[in-house]
Amino acid sequence: MVCSFYLVYSPVYSHIVESVATSTVMATTAIVLKTSKKLLNNEFSVALRVTHLREPKYFVISTLVNQQSLKLQSTKEGWKPAEKEDNGLGKFRKSHPNYQDCNSLLYQKLSEANAILKSYDDSGIAFSFERFENDFKNKNNPIAEDKIIVPTVEEYYTSQILILEEQQREGLAGIYRENKSIIKKFKPNAFLSDINVRWLESFEYWMRNVRGNMDTTISVKMRNLQRLINQAIDDKLFPIENYPFGEKLYSINKRLDHKTKKLAIQLDKISKLKNLKLKPGSALHFAQQIMLFSYYCRGMNFIDITFLKWQQISTTHISYVRKKTGGKFEIPLNCFIKDILGYFKATYTIQDGYVFPIINPKIHITIKQKYTRKKTALKAVNDNLKKLAKLIQEPDLKLTTNVLRHSYATGLKRSGANVSHIKESLGHSTEFQTQTYLDEFETGVIESWELKMFEQ
Repeated sequence: MVCSFYLVYSPVYSHIVESVATSTVMATTAIVLKTSKKLLNNEFSVALRVTHLREPKYFVISTLVNQQSLKLQSTKEGWKPAEKEDNGLGKFRKSHPNYQDCNSLLYQKLSEANAILKSYDDSGIAFSFERFENDFKNKNNPIAEDKIIVPTVEEYYTSQILILEEQQREGLAGIYRENKSIIKKFKPNAFLSDINVRWLESFEYWMRNVRGNMDTTISVKMRNLQRLINQAIDDKLFPIENYPFGEKLYSINKRLDHKTKKLAIQLDKISKLKNLKLKPGSALHFAQQIMLFSYYCRGMNFIDITFLKWQQISTTHISYVRKKTGGKFEIPLNCFIKDILGYFKATYTIQDGYVFPIINPKIHITIKQKYTRKKTALKAVNDNLKKLAKLIQEPDLKLTTNVLRHSYATGLKRSGANVSHIKESLGHSTEFQTQTYLDEFETGVIESWELKMFEQ
């Protein structure tokens, strides 16, 4: 099936097609499936659609490229029309052969078309289909092949988010979406080429003084932007000699205190939280059980709790791979963990084998929907943990799911575990190192310390 590409105006390309002080109305662009003409193989061409004064013209993508090995045709089922946030960029679904390369090519052609429209806008040139077609196909046009088309930061973020979504890396895609949104508010029309040391310093100042962000948050945003620039260098869109990060340039480590303050809850307060008598099935009871489960499971992260399935639980251990780091963990079952698991197994029946009633497979179908549900559930749990803190007369207690990992490590040290090992293994080291250190202990040693701590 052949797909056709079309260009349609969207906010992402507003810097390209803003009206100029002439009598000419600028054209709009989009990449589309040209369904008006079916090919012999019952597929359709993908085309670039240019629309001017409500009159469209189509440029079939396969006639505009040299990569004849790529299949630039599709059935309707294999094509994903552009949604509002796609800014006119329709794309192949992942069932399509070499869909990532094909979609990257579509993004490139859409950017090229919009770059031509921007050149008209900047020069006050009246649009005509003849001029556009000549410029788009002619190597002497404003975006000749030997020139680099520099996208805006927003456009490049959009392209990377698309790739992450196709790879089903929704967690990282969510971080990219958040950074894209923040930068759009800071500098809505910034180009990749605008990013230098002074730009980064201004961005830092804006986040701290306008958004009220702390160093730890600013550090996360800057590291994500650094990752984006590194990818742009790989894609030949950012000259390596202009790289703005580094010890003698913009140094994230030197400028920002990126170490998260570790807040551990004292054992007596955990004991009070554990002893609260709450109505089973209530939101407060659910938050309490999730908190305790994380604590008993050596600070298991909420995302790993969300996606935990019964098939990962044997008669003796919980086996899981931490989504954040890829570290493999084996958590021995103790009576405390078994009690919580027993309650949820007896109380809830969840499709697809999930342990906790967070993901509903009938509602949360796509990876994006599941991650969105995780975020809303996490907020609800943390809000209820604040209420639990008030119930034990500790309204100032910083009680969130994030503090349980450090609370476990701190409690273990206070219970008599080897300080030099536990501090490094569970407090501040990588997940691989953590598991390595745990494996060094004799069987039952860590468990005995845990029981001593959990029974308090």
